[in-house]
Formats: sequence, structure tokens, C-alpha cells
Amino acid sequence: MKTSTRPAFTNSQATRTLGHVLRLLQPYQSRIAFALVALFVGSSINLIFPEVIRRALRPETFSLILDRLPVFFGLLAALFVVQGGAFFLRSLLFGLLGQHVYDDVRKRLYTSVLSKEIEFFDHHRSTDLAARLNSDAALIQDLVSVKLSVILRYGVQVVLGTVLMAWMSWRMTFAIVASVVCMVAISGIFARKLRAASRLFQTSLATLTSFAAESFGGAKIIRALGAEDEALSSFVAQSTEVLEAGQGRVRISAAFSSGASLLLNVLLLGVVWYGVSLVLSEKLPLSDLAAFALYGSIVAVSFAFLVSSYAEVVQSLGGLDRVFELWDPIQSKTDTTTEVIGEGGPALLCTDVTFAYPTRPECAVLEGLHLSIPGGTIAGVMGPSGAGKSSIVQLLLKFYGHQKGSITINGQSLLDISNSELRTKVAWVPQDPLLFGVSILDNLTLGTPRGTREDIEPTIRAWGFLDFVFNLPEGLSTILGEHGAQLSGGQRQRIAIARALLRQPHLLLLDEATSGLDSDLEDKVLATIRAVLPKATIVIVSHRLSSVRGADTVFLINEGRVVEQGTHDELKQAGGLYAHYTARQAVG
Repeated sequence: MKTSTRPAFTNSQATRTLGHVLRLLQPYQSRIAFALVALFVGSSINLIFPEVIRRALRPETFSLILDRLPVFFGLLAALFVVQGGAFFLRSLLFGLLGQHVYDDVRKRLYTSVLSKEIEFFDHHRSTDLAARLNSDAALIQDLVSVKLSVILRYGVQVVLGTVLMAWMSWRMTFAIVASVVCMVAISGIFARKLRAASRLFQTSLATLTSFAAESFGGAKIIRALGAEDEALSSFVAQSTEVLEAGQGRVRISAAFSSGASLLLNVLLLGVVWYGVSLVLSEKLPLSDLAAFALYGSIVAVSFAFLVSSYAEVVQSLGGLDRVFELWDPIQSKTDTTTEVIGEGGPALLCTDVTFAYPTRPECAVLEGLHLSIPGGTIAGVMGPSGAGKSSIVQLLLKFYGHQKGSITINGQSLLDISNSELRTKVAWVPQDPLLFGVSILDNLTLGTPRGTREDIEPTIRAWGFLDFVFNLPEGLSTILGEHGAQLSGGQRQRIAIARALLRQPHLLLLDEATSGLDSDLEDKVLATIRAVLPKATIVIVSHRLSSVRGADTVFLINEGRVVEQGTHDELKQAGGLYAHYTARQAVG
């Protein structure tokens, strides 16, 4: 399995990502200011010691220090204490800052992803999105808590140390600075390669994480198919991709940081050699050379840490770009109308509707669909698999937009109806409803104004199709497993139907919502639905005639259009495709 080709992480992307990071820091300016003061104090004290040594080695002060050694070392110890306190505050404030910014990123990213159009989720794996929310977004914490602090600390020491070195010998300092400038230019080449390698690594790791999550979620299917070896083989291949991407990043990073450090140390050695020759020729005091060497060591070590941290920051920016490319949510269509659906069941009208999914634009699912459902009635929609039944529901929910024709609710174009009104007055129950790993009560009240247990329990008991819930040891407080895996398919469907009924919708869309129920229970559930929602418009999508035979109108869909329409008895007697289904399913 070969690593897929991905676009390189460009300088413009790095600049954009860094801009996002800086904007995230804006609300914490006071905290940053205090942290910078602590950082500057600690780094400045670090730069005081070479000057102290320089002055102490002068003949006129050396004898005085010998006479007052306790005082001299006591002052040095006091400086160490102040420096330790300053570095503690710096680490604490930057660490807290990183936690706050990471929290901001998680919330903002979750909000951005959740607000995107459904088409977005067709193109992105949910496990990959979760990886960006977790591992990729976590890079911001390390970047702000550690890398930013390190870069500022050693940056201050490099700049101030260079200034103090220039004050003592501008010639030697000029040689160092000129060489460093050349090194920085060479480092730019490594930086670009490192950004691209980091993005490749993060993307490969997210793909591996997604595959592992899907494998664990589908463990029963893998086991039933005897596909453990195939799954393991795929995982090993993808893990090898991650390994190769990680090794490539490590090689570039190691060459980047160690090479810069080596060149700087060799340069420093040459400068000290030159300084010794100046001392021997009595052109430079020994005390100045000692201080210069100490400052050179501080600058060299600081620059090495600076380069290493910069390399790590570049890696972080490569990973964070995967986060910030999801930053701005796709803008939803503006809500432009007042209330349209009203109090009763709405009338639905589809006129010459053509629709293809964005992932398959060349394959039209609906072609010239005409569908008219009077308000307050029950409509049955059935047909063979792939006929376009569920696609009608997807369009009514505004998950997708149709390419041609029109869809209206009570005479108003669906596109002009506000999303808020649609979400509050329309309920949808799919064939495989999603339940969350919280209590049954929380699942039932999801998305609705939360009533108390005392309000909800008598209601759902009266409906009579959730008796199994009250037979559980903890009843409505029972915590469900992931996706409600502890329940059967039919039990999940019944909870989802109850959740929809609690919303008291004006339009109820049931998409194979009773496929997991036996005939008697299905009849009971459908009768309860009509009793609870006597005025609502109900659309029942099913491949089973038992689900739609009680509908006011049945629409038989085939190849994306209505081919038969009428009541169950009318269509049965017409002798067409519906009658064929009636005979095959033995429905009277």
C-alpha cells in the first residue's frame, strides 16, 4: 500500500495558521503580559552572570570579592531564587494559557464542524474529524504552553546576549551574526520540508486512527466474516505508512536541529580561538574574553534550543493546519420567512424534482418526481431498493438541495423556510436511529424542551410500546452503550419513535422506522402515532406493505418517479406493480 500524494504545506498556509493562533491569544493579553515579564526577568538574570564574572576577574575587584565571599555568594544565591520564582511564574502562566486556548479550540472546532452542511460529512470520515478535535487540536496546547515560552525565553537570551557580546568585541560578534544569518537562510529550506512532512504524518495518523475506530466499532461484523486477518493486514499497512511518515519527519527534524547546533558550536570554537590570540597579543583583557565566552555559550545553547523549538513549532503548524481548515463553518442559507408550517399538518408538493447526491452527481436518484400530499394526511411511500424513497425524506429535511424542480410546504418553497422552524416542527425517524451513550431519558428528551421524569414517564407508559424500558433495573435512568448497542434494533427504533412523538411535530417522517418490529407491534406503534398526532402530516417510507396499507394515499416510487398512486385497495385492484407486491407479501 503506497502513501497517497498530498499537497505540501505552503508558507501561505503556515502564515494563515499562525494568524489563527495569534487571534486565539488575543483574549488573554493580560495573562501573556505577566508571563512575559516573568520570562524577561528570569532570562535577564541569566545574562547577568557573565558580566558578574567579567567584573569579578578584574584585578581591582578580585581582592575585594575574596574578602567578602559570603556576601558575594549570598547575592548570587538571591539572584538564583528570584530567577527560580520568575521561571515558575512563566511556566505556570504559559501552561494555564495553553489549557485555556486548547479549550477554546475544542469548542470552536466542534461548533464549526457541527454547523456544516450534511454534504460535508459525506466527504469526511467522522473518526478523522474526531482525530482533528483530539490529537491535532492538542498541538495548540503544547505550542502555547511550551514552545511559545521556550522560543521567547531563548530568543531574549540570543538577542540580549548578542548585544552584550557586541559591546565587548563587535568584530567577533559580527563574524558570529553573519554566519548565523547564513544558517537561518539554509534553515528555511529545512523548515518547508519539515512542515510538509509534519502534515503528512498527522494525516496518516488520523487515517490510521479512523480505521482502528471503525474496526473496533464493527468488531462483530469482522468476527462474523472471519476477516480478522484482513483487518490486521490493512492496519499493519497503514501503520507502516505512519511509521514511514514519522521517520521522515524525524530525519528532517534531527538534521535541522543538530546541524544548526553543530555549525554554531564550531563557529563559537573558532571565535574563542580568535579571542585567545587577541588576549595573547594583549589586545583584549582576559576578563572580557571570559565574559565573551560565557555569553557565547549562552547564545549558542539558546540558539540551539531556539532552532529545535522552531522545528517543533513548524511541525505543530503543519498539524494545526488540519484543524484550522475546518475553522469556518459553511454558511447556511439565510432564514428569510416568517412561520410557514403553522399549527396543523402541512401540505407537501414536489413538482418535477430531479436530484443527485453531491458525491455521485452523474447518477440522478430522482428524475421528474411529482408528489402531492394533502395536509394532515398519512402518505405511504414504497418501492424497490434504490428507487429514491429515502432521498425524498433527505430533501424534505433540507439535508441536500435538489437540482431541478420545486418542493413546497403549504405553498412556500422549502428553500425559503427557516431552518429553525423546520427543525422544531419536523421530526424524522430513520431505519437505524442513532442513540447516544447516555441515559434512555436523555435520549428521549434530546432536542426537546426538557420535561421532568414525572411528566414524561406517565406519557410513554400510556403509549404502551416502551414496556421493555421499565423492565430494565434502572428504567429510564439506564445508560446505553455506544450507539445504543445494548438494545436490539427494534428497541432502538421504538425509543427513536417515542423521541419523535415527544417533540409533537407537525410533520413526521418515518423512513423504514418500524422495520425491526413484528406486525402486531408495528400496528400498535402506527396506531399510537396517529392517536398522539391526529392533525400532523405523516410520511411513512417502507418496503413493507404492512406499514403503508393504512395510509390515506400510497405512492409507489420506481426509478426516481411516482409510477402508481392511490389507496391500498385501489392499487391492489389496479393490477400493477403494487398488486404484484401485494401478492408476494401476502397482504390482504
